[in-house]
Amino acid sequence: MQGLLNYIRNEIPTWIVQVPVILIVITIHEYFHAWTAWKLGDTTPIETGRLSLNPLRHLDPIGTIALLLFGVGWARPVMIDFGAFKHPRRDTVLVSLAGPVSNFATAVVAYLLLLLVRSSAGTVTQFTYVYIVLKSLVEFSVALGVFNLLPIPPLDGSKAFFALFFKRPERFLYDRAVDLYGTIILLALLWFNVIGGVMSKVLGFIFDTLLKL
Repeated sequence: MQGLLNYIRNEIPTWIVQVPVILIVITIHEYFHAWTAWKLGDTTPIETGRLSLNPLRHLDPIGTIALLLFGVGWARPVMIDFGAFKHPRRDTVLVSLAGPVSNFATAVVAYLLLLLVRSSAGTVTQFTYVYIVLKSLVEFSVALGVFNLLPIPPLDGSKAFFALFFKRPERFLYDRAVDLYGTIILLALLWFNVIGGVMSKVLGFIFDTLLKL
C-alpha cells in the first residue's frame, strides 16, 4: 500500500501536467494540417470539422492507445481532397509536413521560454510546474514531429512520400486499406521496439544538442 501511495504521490502530478500537454501538441499538429489544406483551397477540413482547436475532434483511438502503451502515437488523419489543390503534388506535401513543422515550431518557442525560466533571477524550483510544462512541450513536440515523418501509413511521412514518388498518389492517400495495413506494420514495429530504438537515438541526439546550446 505504501508503494502505491508513493507512486501516486510521485507520478500523478507529472501526468496531470503531461496529459494536457499531449493534447495540446496533438491538437496543434492536426489543426495546422487542416489550416494549411484550407489555405491551399481544400474545404474538406471545414466540412469534416477538423479546422478546430478542440482536441476531441482529432484523437484517434488506436493512436491514443499506442501513445499510452508505447509512448508514441498518432491522431486521426485530416482528410484532404487531392483534386482541390492547384498544385496537387506540391500542396499535398505541404499539408503533410505542416503538422510536424508546427510541432518543431512549438518546440522552439517552448525551448526559448524554458531558457528564459532557467536564466531568471529566481531558481528553477520557484517555477517547478512551469518548467515541467515547458520541458514536456519540447519533448512531446519534437517526438511527435520526428515520429510522424516516418514514411509508414497513416503517418505524415507516408503522405509526402506518396505525393513525391508515385505517379498517381491519390490512389494511396487516405485509402482505408493502405492505412489499415500500415497501422498493423507500425504497431508491429513498435511492439518489437524497432521504431523505439531508432527514435531513442534520434531524440537522444536532438536533446543532447539542445542541452549543449
